[in-house]
Amino acid sequence: MDSHHNLAPCLVGIGTLSHPRDMVRAMETVEALNYTYIVDSELISEGRVTLVKIMADPESSTILVNGCLFLNVMSFTYLNFATDDEGVTRFELHADGTVLSMTPIEEPEMRASARPIIRLMEDGTFDAQSFVTLDDDEDEE
Repeated sequence: MDSHHNLAPCLVGIGTLSHPRDMVRAMETVEALNYTYIVDSELISEGRVTLVKIMADPESSTILVNGCLFLNVMSFTYLNFATDDEGVTRFELHADGTVLSMTPIEEPEMRASARPIIRLMEDGTFDAQSFVTLDDDEDEE
């Protein structure tokens, strides 16, 4: 059967994502993670983190502070994911010389007390500059 249009990729269990919307969707599947942050093949940081916000904003940073990850997929060139034999998916976000590797962890106490995850994208149309702007007009008075 001939297809009359170009089909989008179908990735099952393993793949590489470079479109910000796909990267956000992949990361929306996790809350608590073990992570390592490597710069130029040198381990900089490792630990556990709760994914608090996911965004696609060319002007914001990815920030990992106080056990909370504010993830901007625009901080990375691409995301690799692979699922092991036990069904656990490992994520690797790549940028110039850096790799943020993350493996989901199941911790019921983190889920019960964790802050709600905030998604900064609409399900409808995608714009790479989709993000929330806070209006500080009240502070100026």
